[in-house]
Amino acid sequence: MVAEHAGVSIPTVSRVLNSPDRVREETKQKVLDVVRTLGFYPNENARRLRTHEVQAIGVIVPHIRDFFFSEIYKGMSEAAEAAGVQIFLHDALQRQERLYEGFPLLKSKGCSGVILVSAYVSRDFETWMSRAGIPVVLALTESETGAIPAFKVDDVQASFDAVAHLITRGHRRIGIISGPDEDPTAGRNRLQGYQSALRHYNIPLDPALIAYGAFRFEHGYEGMSQLLLRQGDEPLTAVYAVSDEMAVGAARCLYDRGIRVPEDVSVVGFDNIRLASLVTPTLTTVAQPFEEIGSEAVVTLLDMIHQNITEQQKGTRYLPHRIVTRESTRFYAYDSS
Repeated sequence: MVAEHAGVSIPTVSRVLNSPDRVREETKQKVLDVVRTLGFYPNENARRLRTHEVQAIGVIVPHIRDFFFSEIYKGMSEAAEAAGVQIFLHDALQRQERLYEGFPLLKSKGCSGVILVSAYVSRDFETWMSRAGIPVVLALTESETGAIPAFKVDDVQASFDAVAHLITRGHRRIGIISGPDEDPTAGRNRLQGYQSALRHYNIPLDPALIAYGAFRFEHGYEGMSQLLLRQGDEPLTAVYAVSDEMAVGAARCLYDRGIRVPEDVSVVGFDNIRLASLVTPTLTTVAQPFEEIGSEAVVTLLDMIHQNITEQQKGTRYLPHRIVTRESTRFYAYDSS
C-alpha cells in the first residue's frame, strides 16, 4: 500500500524503514510522508502487539545533547532492564520531520511502544499519534487534551516556588528568561508561574523584565543581555531562567559585564542538571525527579502494551519538585533612605 501511494518499489519502502541512510533524501521524504498519512507500520510488529510479546520499546528525544537526558535515561534503562525489555533511541536533532519519522522507524525495529521526551504535543500531533497505532507515553511534557499518559512536574507551581524563593529573600526587581511562548509546557506555563508569584506578593509586573529563549546557554546569555539593557533606572536584583543551561548562560553574561553573582544579582535555574552543582557559584535551582520520571514512563508504557493500564495512570501525573538552594542566591535588603 505504501509503495503504491509513494510510487516506489516495495524494496525501496523497506530500505527507507530499515536503512534510511541508503536512500536518496527526496525518495525517503516521499515514502515517509505516505507512512505518516496512512499510519502504516510493518506487520511483524503488529503481530507482537496482538500477542503482547514485548521485546523492545522506543524513546524519542528532541536532541540527545540535552543535559537532562542521561538522568532520565538512567531511570528508563533500569526499569526496562528489570522488565527484560530493550530500548531503541531516536534523536530528532531538533527537527520536526525527524520527530515524526521516529515513530515508524522505531516500530519497524520491533518496538511495541514509544516514550516521547520533552517535545511539545499539539492537538494535531496527538491526533496523528492516535492514528499511528502504537502506545505512547510522554515524559517531561503533556498533551493539550491531557489524554496521553504523561509524567512531569507542575511547571506553573514549580516556577511559582522558584520566584517565591527570591521574593522571600527580599528581591522585588526579578527578571525572567522564559522558554518559547509557543511551547506551553516549559514556555507559557513557567512564565505563568512567575507572573502568579508576582501577583501573590503584590509586586507589579514589568514587561521589560521578561526575555525569551530556547533553553540553551547562548539564549540565556542573550536573554540576560536584553534584561540588562531594558531594566531602567531601578536595576534588577535577581533573574530566574527556566532552564539551568540558560541560567548558566545568564550568569556568564553577568560575569562578562563585571556584575557579581549573587552579590549584585541572584540567579535561579530550573532542572538541577549535574552542571548546576559544578559551576561557580553553584546554582540554586528547581530539581526535577528525572530518574523517577523515566522509570514511571517505562512502567506505564509496558502496562499500556499489555492493556493493564489503570485509570490512575491515564492523563498527566505531576511528580514532586523541590528547590535546591546553593550559592547563586542571597538575601537582599533594599536601601530605604
